[in-house]
Amino acid sequence: MKAWKTSGLIVLLVWIAIAAIIWFRNVDGAGVAQTAQLKEMTLLIWLIFAIPVIIGYPIWFIVLKRKQENIN
Repeated sequence: MKAWKTSGLIVLLVWIAIAAIIWFRNVDGAGVAQTAQLKEMTLLIWLIFAIPVIIGYPIWFIVLKRKQENIN
């Protein structure tokens, strides 16, 4: 359970850090100036890629709980 909490915290911090980089940058890697609309679209895409992780963590938690109950 401790590994689950630790990995969840690490994933959350990485996701927040990358979202902050996306939001506060003025120019992207291709040299395109970032408007508020482009930043929002990029964050939406970043969220879409995070959805499987968000769905996977509760499933992983349930599996770990069942394993722990079977051990005890």
